Amino acid sequence: MNKFIYTMIAAVGLSLFTSCDFEEDLDQPNYATFEATTMDFSVVQNDQASYDVTVYTADLTGNDRSIAINVESSSTLNAESYTVPASVNIPANTNEGTFTVNLVDDNLSNTGGKLVLKLGTSEQTEFVGDALTINVSKLCPFEVAGTYTDASEFFEAEFDVEIEAGASANQYVVKNLFADGTDITFTVNADNSITVPTQNAWVSGQYGQAQVTGSAGSKLEPCTGKITLALNHTVSAGSFGVITEVFTKN
Repeated sequence: MNKFIYTMIAAVGLSLFTSCDFEEDLDQPNYATFEATTMDFSVVQNDQASYDVTVYTADLTGNDRSIAINVESSSTLNAESYTVPASVNIPANTNEGTFTVNLVDDNLSNTGGKLVLKLGTSEQTEFVGDALTINVSKLCPFEVAGTYTDASEFFEAEFDVEIEAGASANQYVVKNLFADGTDITFTVNADNSITVPTQNAWVSGQYGQAQVTGSAGSKLEPCTGKITLALNHTVSAGSFGVITEVFTKN
Protein backbone atom coordinates (compact mmCIF):
# COMPACT_ATOMS: atom_id res chain seq x y z
CA MET A 1 0.00 0.00 0.00
CA ASN A 2 2.78 2.45 0.94
CA LYS A 3 4.56 1.75 -2.35
CA PHE A 4 1.37 2.57 -4.27
CA ILE A 5 0.94 5.90 -2.45
CA TYR A 6 4.53 6.91 -3.14
CA THR A 7 4.11 6.06 -6.81
CA MET A 8 0.97 8.21 -7.07
CA ILE A 9 2.65 11.17 -5.37
CA ALA A 10 5.57 10.93 -7.78
CA ALA A 11 3.23 10.78 -10.78
CA VAL A 12 1.26 13.83 -9.65
CA GLY A 13 4.48 15.77 -9.04
CA LEU A 14 5.78 14.91 -12.49
CA SER A 15 2.49 15.97 -14.06
CA LEU A 16 2.63 19.34 -12.32
CA PHE A 17 6.25 19.89 -13.41
CA THR A 18 5.69 18.99 -17.04
CA SER A 19 2.67 21.27 -17.27
CA CYS A 20 4.82 24.35 -16.49
CA ASP A 21 5.89 26.71 -19.27
CA PHE A 22 9.74 26.67 -19.22
CA GLU A 23 10.05 30.11 -20.78
CA GLU A 24 7.66 31.67 -18.25
CA ASP A 25 8.83 29.89 -15.08
CA LEU A 26 12.60 29.64 -15.62
CA ASP A 27 15.15 32.21 -16.71
CA GLN A 28 17.36 31.10 -19.59
CA PRO A 29 20.91 30.64 -18.31
CA ASN A 30 23.51 33.33 -19.02
CA TYR A 31 25.87 30.83 -20.63
CA ALA A 32 28.21 30.66 -23.67
CA THR A 33 30.21 27.81 -25.15
CA PHE A 34 32.31 26.81 -28.16
CA GLU A 35 30.76 24.55 -30.77
CA ALA A 36 33.08 21.72 -29.68
CA THR A 37 35.81 20.93 -27.16
CA THR A 38 38.32 19.70 -29.77
CA MET A 39 38.86 20.58 -33.44
CA ASP A 40 41.53 19.57 -35.97
CA PHE A 41 43.02 22.22 -38.28
CA SER A 42 45.94 22.00 -40.71
CA VAL A 43 48.15 24.28 -42.77
CA VAL A 44 50.29 23.40 -45.78
CA GLN A 45 54.04 23.97 -45.53
CA ASN A 46 54.99 27.57 -46.49
CA ASP A 47 51.31 28.51 -46.77
CA GLN A 48 48.43 29.80 -44.64
CA ALA A 49 44.86 28.76 -43.83
CA SER A 50 41.78 30.15 -42.06
CA TYR A 51 39.09 28.35 -40.07
CA ASP A 52 35.83 29.61 -38.56
CA VAL A 53 34.76 28.69 -35.04
CA THR A 54 31.21 29.20 -33.75
CA VAL A 55 30.26 30.26 -30.22
CA TYR A 56 26.72 29.64 -28.92
CA THR A 57 24.83 31.29 -26.07
CA ALA A 58 21.88 29.86 -24.16
CA ASP A 59 19.94 33.14 -24.08
CA LEU A 60 18.93 35.98 -26.39
CA THR A 61 19.38 39.68 -25.66
CA GLY A 62 18.33 42.86 -27.46
CA ASN A 63 21.91 44.13 -27.66
CA ASP A 64 25.13 42.93 -29.28
CA ARG A 65 27.42 41.09 -26.88
CA SER A 66 31.21 40.77 -26.93
CA ILE A 67 32.73 37.68 -25.32
CA ALA A 68 36.47 37.63 -24.67
CA ILE A 69 38.63 34.87 -26.19
CA ASN A 70 41.66 33.92 -24.11
CA VAL A 71 44.65 31.82 -25.22
CA GLU A 72 45.48 29.36 -22.45
CA SER A 73 49.03 28.74 -21.21
CA SER A 74 48.67 25.05 -22.08
CA SER A 75 48.90 25.98 -25.79
CA THR A 76 52.03 24.66 -27.55
CA LEU A 77 51.60 26.39 -30.91
CA ASN A 78 54.22 29.03 -31.69
CA ALA A 79 52.77 32.54 -31.34
CA GLU A 80 54.00 33.49 -34.83
CA SER A 81 51.95 30.75 -36.45
CA TYR A 82 48.43 31.87 -35.52
CA THR A 83 46.18 34.88 -34.95
CA VAL A 84 42.98 34.85 -32.90
CA PRO A 85 40.70 37.84 -32.25
CA ALA A 86 40.45 39.17 -28.70
CA SER A 87 36.70 38.60 -28.64
CA VAL A 88 33.73 37.20 -30.54
CA ASN A 89 30.56 39.23 -31.22
CA ILE A 90 27.10 37.80 -30.60
CA PRO A 91 24.64 39.99 -32.58
CA ALA A 92 21.48 41.19 -30.88
CA ASN A 93 18.52 38.78 -30.81
CA THR A 94 20.71 35.82 -31.82
CA ASN A 95 22.45 33.11 -29.85
CA GLU A 96 25.54 32.52 -31.97
CA GLY A 97 28.61 34.29 -33.29
CA THR A 98 31.63 33.28 -35.36
CA PHE A 99 35.31 34.17 -35.22
CA THR A 100 38.24 33.17 -37.43
CA VAL A 101 41.47 31.41 -36.50
CA ASN A 102 44.25 32.20 -38.99
CA LEU A 103 47.20 29.82 -39.34
CA VAL A 104 50.48 30.42 -41.14
CA ASP A 105 53.64 28.36 -41.53
CA ASP A 106 55.81 30.89 -39.72
CA ASN A 107 58.09 29.12 -37.26
CA LEU A 108 55.50 26.32 -37.14
CA SER A 109 56.98 23.09 -35.85
CA ASN A 110 57.02 20.17 -38.30
CA THR A 111 54.97 18.26 -35.73
CA GLY A 112 52.41 21.07 -35.43
CA GLY A 113 51.02 21.86 -31.99
CA LYS A 114 47.87 22.71 -30.09
CA LEU A 115 46.05 25.97 -29.51
CA VAL A 116 43.83 26.07 -26.41
CA LEU A 117 41.15 28.78 -26.21
CA LYS A 118 38.85 29.71 -23.32
CA LEU A 119 35.88 32.09 -23.33
CA GLY A 120 35.96 34.90 -20.79
CA THR A 121 33.19 35.72 -18.33
CA SER A 122 31.51 39.10 -17.82
CA GLU A 123 28.27 40.59 -16.55
CA GLN A 124 26.69 39.69 -19.88
CA THR A 125 28.06 36.14 -19.85
CA GLU A 126 28.56 34.82 -16.35
CA PHE A 127 29.06 31.15 -17.23
CA VAL A 128 31.14 29.57 -20.03
CA GLY A 129 31.71 26.05 -21.25
CA ASP A 130 34.88 23.99 -21.54
CA ALA A 131 37.99 25.20 -23.31
CA LEU A 132 38.47 24.47 -27.02
CA THR A 133 41.61 22.54 -27.95
CA ILE A 134 42.62 23.02 -31.60
CA ASN A 135 45.08 20.40 -32.83
CA VAL A 136 47.12 21.94 -35.64
CA SER A 137 49.07 19.79 -38.08
CA LYS A 138 51.56 20.85 -40.74
CA LEU A 139 51.05 19.27 -44.15
CA CYS A 140 54.17 18.84 -46.28
CA PRO A 141 53.63 17.66 -49.86
CA PHE A 142 56.36 15.11 -50.57
CA GLU A 143 57.26 12.74 -53.39
CA VAL A 144 58.80 9.64 -51.86
CA ALA A 145 60.50 8.29 -54.97
CA GLY A 146 63.95 9.74 -55.66
CA THR A 147 67.62 9.69 -54.65
CA TYR A 148 68.55 9.62 -50.97
CA THR A 149 71.64 9.59 -48.79
CA ASP A 150 71.50 6.58 -46.50
CA ALA A 151 73.11 7.01 -43.08
CA SER A 152 73.47 3.26 -42.67
CA GLU A 153 73.93 1.72 -39.25
CA PHE A 154 74.40 -1.67 -40.95
CA PHE A 155 77.36 -0.53 -43.06
CA GLU A 156 78.43 2.25 -40.67
CA ALA A 157 78.74 4.57 -43.66
CA GLU A 158 76.79 6.98 -45.85
CA PHE A 159 76.01 6.38 -49.52
CA ASP A 160 73.37 7.18 -52.13
CA VAL A 161 70.41 4.89 -52.80
CA GLU A 162 67.42 5.02 -55.11
CA ILE A 163 63.85 4.62 -53.88
CA GLU A 164 61.27 3.79 -56.53
CA ALA A 165 57.48 3.43 -56.55
CA GLY A 166 56.31 -0.11 -55.86
CA ALA A 167 53.64 -2.31 -57.40
CA SER A 168 50.77 -0.99 -55.25
CA ALA A 169 49.59 2.29 -53.76
CA ASN A 170 51.92 3.77 -51.11
CA GLN A 171 54.42 0.97 -51.65
CA TYR A 172 58.06 1.77 -52.37
CA VAL A 173 61.29 -0.11 -53.08
CA VAL A 174 64.81 0.67 -51.90
CA LYS A 175 67.02 -0.59 -54.70
CA ASN A 176 70.10 -2.74 -53.96
CA LEU A 177 70.16 -1.79 -50.30
CA PHE A 178 72.25 -4.57 -48.76
CA ALA A 179 73.54 -6.18 -51.96
CA ASP A 180 73.19 -5.81 -55.72
CA GLY A 181 69.89 -7.25 -56.83
CA THR A 182 68.43 -7.26 -53.31
CA ASP A 183 65.66 -4.69 -52.90
CA ILE A 184 63.76 -3.81 -49.72
CA THR A 185 60.04 -3.07 -50.08
CA PHE A 186 58.06 -0.97 -47.61
CA THR A 187 54.62 0.66 -47.34
CA VAL A 188 53.85 4.14 -46.01
CA ASN A 189 50.71 4.15 -43.86
CA ALA A 190 48.17 6.97 -43.51
CA ASP A 191 49.81 8.21 -40.28
CA ASN A 192 53.27 8.18 -41.99
CA SER A 193 54.39 5.12 -40.05
CA ILE A 194 56.09 2.53 -42.25
CA THR A 195 55.45 -1.19 -42.53
CA VAL A 196 58.25 -3.47 -43.75
CA PRO A 197 57.18 -7.10 -44.37
CA THR A 198 59.63 -9.93 -43.75
CA GLN A 199 61.91 -10.34 -46.79
CA ASN A 200 65.35 -11.53 -47.81
CA ALA A 201 68.13 -8.98 -47.26
CA TRP A 202 71.67 -10.35 -47.39
CA VAL A 203 73.56 -13.66 -47.34
CA SER A 204 76.37 -14.62 -45.00
CA GLY A 205 78.84 -17.45 -45.59
CA GLN A 206 78.60 -18.26 -41.89
CA TYR A 207 74.92 -17.68 -41.14
CA GLY A 208 73.25 -18.16 -44.52
CA GLN A 209 70.23 -16.17 -45.68
CA ALA A 210 69.32 -13.16 -43.55
CA GLN A 211 65.91 -11.54 -43.49
CA VAL A 212 64.65 -8.18 -42.29
CA THR A 213 61.34 -7.16 -40.75
CA GLY A 214 60.20 -3.65 -39.87
CA SER A 215 60.16 -2.60 -36.22
CA ALA A 216 58.70 0.31 -34.25
CA GLY A 217 60.27 3.59 -35.31
CA SER A 218 60.01 3.04 -39.04
CA LYS A 219 58.49 6.25 -40.38
CA LEU A 220 58.28 8.92 -43.07
CA GLU A 221 58.93 12.55 -42.10
CA PRO A 222 57.71 14.49 -45.16
CA CYS A 223 58.54 17.93 -43.70
CA THR A 224 62.22 17.02 -43.35
CA GLY A 225 62.46 14.66 -46.32
CA LYS A 226 63.57 11.73 -44.15
CA ILE A 227 62.67 8.05 -44.12
CA THR A 228 63.66 5.80 -41.25
CA LEU A 229 63.66 2.04 -41.59
CA ALA A 230 64.21 0.28 -38.26
CA LEU A 231 64.90 -3.28 -39.39
CA ASN A 232 65.19 -6.44 -37.33
CA HIS A 233 67.87 -8.63 -38.96
CA THR A 234 67.44 -12.37 -38.41
CA VAL A 235 69.06 -15.60 -39.57
CA SER A 236 68.18 -19.20 -38.79
CA ALA A 237 70.42 -19.08 -35.70
CA GLY A 238 68.71 -16.00 -34.24
CA SER A 239 68.50 -12.22 -34.42
CA PHE A 240 71.13 -9.52 -34.85
CA GLY A 241 68.67 -7.02 -33.37
CA VAL A 242 67.20 -3.84 -34.83
CA ILE A 243 69.53 -1.93 -37.17
CA THR A 244 68.47 1.45 -38.53
CA GLU A 245 68.76 3.01 -41.99
CA VAL A 246 68.00 6.75 -42.20
CA PHE A 247 67.41 8.10 -45.71
CA THR A 248 67.54 11.83 -46.42
CA LYS A 249 66.32 12.96 -49.83
CA ASN A 250 69.00 14.68 -51.92
